[in-house]
Amino acid sequence: MDVAVAEILSFLTDHFGEDFQSYSKSLAEKRIAERAAQLSLTEASAYREFLRSAPAEPEFLARMLRVRFSTFFRDALQFELLGSVIIPAMLHDCKGLFRGWSAACASGEEAYSLAIILDEAMQVLEERVKVQIFATDIAADALDEARLARYRPDRLGGVTLKRLQGCFTPRKSEHQVVEKLRDMVTCSRYDLLDQRTYVPPESLFGGFDLVLCRNFLMYLDAPAYSMVFDKLFRALNPGGVLMLGKAETVPERYAPDLERIVDFGNLYRKKGARRG
Repeated sequence: MDVAVAEILSFLTDHFGEDFQSYSKSLAEKRIAERAAQLSLTEASAYREFLRSAPAEPEFLARMLRVRFSTFFRDALQFELLGSVIIPAMLHDCKGLFRGWSAACASGEEAYSLAIILDEAMQVLEERVKVQIFATDIAADALDEARLARYRPDRLGGVTLKRLQGCFTPRKSEHQVVEKLRDMVTCSRYDLLDQRTYVPPESLFGGFDLVLCRNFLMYLDAPAYSMVFDKLFRALNPGGVLMLGKAETVPERYAPDLERIVDFGNLYRKKGARRG
């Protein structure tokens, strides 16, 4: 990796107090090159000096490096399996409390997608379970969007008309997730690369029945990938389900303890007796 790029990542780590050096080096080089080109700077070393002298630039670059993309029901088939097959069985066994974690949640679409399918499953089962979904991200501005839970029409592409009418309230040019679903979700800032903790402090002890961490691991280097995956594994209850992104895989050391639920997709169950 270019020395200037390494120095830029080190600078961001010191500036924000969070780990930018564990991001995939190829991703970092690409994003830095994009930003340098926007500024008509041909060398990473020239951009490095600009970064150090322009007060607003560190935050701008940090936003480019952080993973912020999210949509409702991304990878619809996996959510269909969750909602129609996996979650109903889990709700039956959870003894009144279901806990989920949407890690690297960005602006909250994934967390509210989970809330919607949980609510639908409870209606079919004709029983109510206390649901706690912890939605976490490192970016404070993304979490502000998640807490507000208001989305423009162009961000609701994965939402059916039935769900739009039943799960959202029109607010001028936006649609807001209804209160009963917002009440299931707790949004909090949490750094998955923080080696001092393995679960969000707001969750107190972890112990999740379902963990979703999709399209974040793929942007990390190998040591960080392993470290974050270990957090997700430890946080998951025996019998709990882990949902990864399409391009992400289970490290070999965890393969004996995680069984793939279906032959396609990235849904895995942690072996062992269920919490219930």
